[in-house]
Amino acid sequence: MKLSNISPLLPLSSETDLCLYLLREEIKSWKFFNQLRQAGLDGSAYQTDLSMAILSLAGFSEDSNDIHDFYYHLIDKLSTQMQNADEAVKYALVAYAELVNRR
Repeated sequence: MKLSNISPLLPLSSETDLCLYLLREEIKSWKFFNQLRQAGLDGSAYQTDLSMAILSLAGFSEDSNDIHDFYYHLIDKLSTQMQNADEAVKYALVAYAELVNRR
């Protein structure tokens, strides 16, 4: 089966595509670690922080506490709303749109 002829639904730059991928993985990770905390387990020492890469890919050049606070609240809110991993793409798109609007 040839897959090279398949075009994406939306033409995205490779940076945008990578940013969406990282957001999807970040949201799933936050969901997992939030579930661990609710079960009384602390795995925070093993949780990755992709914020610097994501914010850079989303076009943020300044490293401010304000944007990091916004980012962490956004990812926490979306990971809490996500019911299953199949929804991660949808929430990654929402997160990306929120970040671009914040820029």
